[in-house]
Amino acid sequence: MNIEEILKLIQCPNCVCGKLVSGEKKITCADCQSIFSVVDGVPVLISKKELSNQEKSQKKWFENHYAAFSDSEYNLEKWRQSMLNRVFENEFKSQVKYYLDVGCGATGYTVIEGARRNGWISFGTDISLEAMVRAKKLATKEGVGDKTAFIVCSAENIPLKKGTFDYISSISVLEHLENDWQAARELSRVLKEIGFIYVCVPNAYFRIWPFLWPFYYYKDRKIGHKRHYSVEKMDQMFTEKHSFRRHKLFYNGHLIKFIQILLEKLGRISDKKWWQIEKRDISKNSSGVQLNVIYSREKNIR
Repeated sequence: MNIEEILKLIQCPNCVCGKLVSGEKKITCADCQSIFSVVDGVPVLISKKELSNQEKSQKKWFENHYAAFSDSEYNLEKWRQSMLNRVFENEFKSQVKYYLDVGCGATGYTVIEGARRNGWISFGTDISLEAMVRAKKLATKEGVGDKTAFIVCSAENIPLKKGTFDYISSISVLEHLENDWQAARELSRVLKEIGFIYVCVPNAYFRIWPFLWPFYYYKDRKIGHKRHYSVEKMDQMFTEKHSFRRHKLFYNGHLIKFIQILLEKLGRISDKKWWQIEKRDISKNSSGVQLNVIYSREKNIR
């Protein structure tokens, strides 16, 4: 999508005005006169002074992480294909026209495949400019540049207009944020009155096997995770606070998943066997290390 098309759906992150005007490599807010840069077709709708210390730390970590990613080679590993199945293969798929993935990362694969497989107008956001520039280049290379848009912004202040999207995904994002409740409020705001939200977060420690706790504690400290989640906590954030209904619940990352990973590293597993294990891993058994919830809403209550 070009900047003029994107402008129809975005708003100023400072004054929440929807009157944004594009210029040469910049966007200007007609009300508060804030100026935002546009880098390789990607609007940067955030200012450094708005970032919390946690966001600054995460931005730096992910900028370094994404620096090694390719902006010319697009590969869908099996684990990404599995995630796409979880996000896309739902009975409401035909009801979706506008889709948003918050924190989509440098591959932008959810956004790209949302446009390619489903024909959705697909937006991706991330706090990393490195990620969004690379994702946009991949989307153009994959032939879906006209149906996709990428924006640099905070998940706690999404500069998109209220009630824009039919479906939103947030995959491994909330646990990185200082204010996850504010992010949930933003997800609710930009969703249409009738819509769905897919959330994937690390499962609560007390529900996963204790021998995995040291590994996940180390990972949490290294990557910058602030917390894990129980489904009860997620329901408080979405069903109680924003009048959503829990539509679907499942877990992944059970012990069988670790066997799958080991066999794959050893080169001792066929594609058929990999998918057989993957199917068994995704279940309602609450001991999985990842919690996946889809919420639905029938009316918008602020």
